[in-house]
Amino acid sequence: MKRISLVAMLLLPSFGAGQSLKIEAVKPDFTFSKSKPSFFTSAWFVSLDLPIAFGISLTGEVPFAFGKLKDNPVPTKDETIGNPAVGLRFHREHLTIDVAARLPLAKSGFAGFVGALADIDRQEAFVPDIVALVGMIKTKIGSKFSVHPYGGISLNYVTQQEPGKFFSREYFRGVFKATEDDGEIYVLYGAEGWLQIKKLQLGAAFNGRTWVSSGVSFDRSSIHQISARAKLDFGAVTPGIMFRIPLDDILLDYAAGLNLEFNL
Repeated sequence: MKRISLVAMLLLPSFGAGQSLKIEAVKPDFTFSKSKPSFFTSAWFVSLDLPIAFGISLTGEVPFAFGKLKDNPVPTKDETIGNPAVGLRFHREHLTIDVAARLPLAKSGFAGFVGALADIDRQEAFVPDIVALVGMIKTKIGSKFSVHPYGGISLNYVTQQEPGKFFSREYFRGVFKATEDDGEIYVLYGAEGWLQIKKLQLGAAFNGRTWVSSGVSFDRSSIHQISARAKLDFGAVTPGIMFRIPLDDILLDYAAGLNLEFNL
């Protein structure tokens, strides 16, 4: 917990003019061994966008998670920092390109399992023992009603093997189609739709990821989800909510989230 707090404190002083800071909290709901997660079981993401010049920004993200099952004989109370991301963002009118790398700091355990379950779009943030390189292209079509299709790729390199450990990467592989070999390739894709009504924005999204290096069929190597979102844009501060359900047979029942973005 001390290490998590220290990283968050280091991010905050760098926040200044022209930057944006976003804090997201996502709570997954699932049943594991006939037990439900506690109220505070959740994944958190603190991200920073720092403009440099010519539409280029330096980006960073620190994920962390807390996990506990209620009334379960298996010891599951756990917390972990995830795999932090550092990258660049290129923005030109209706086109945004992101490239980033994640450092292997996440540990094997129930908290990391919760984090990867909470957001399959960013499962690399909590899978232990990997270095992930991610690239994403996103466009915008329209204004008051806009559609944002995107596509990208995630290259995962395994740093070490830990077979047989409870909630290790081997367990992640079975639940989330996560990595097991020395290197894996995922394709990320989807689209968001937003309707703007003055300060209120209502949105819906379809997201997917396919494990293209798995060597198995598309239906077995893919995970998809849909979500509903809303946010209030006050300029300097934008609060938002999210509700997401998976379309495939994974452990997750649904995930609900809150987020808060600061723009200066």
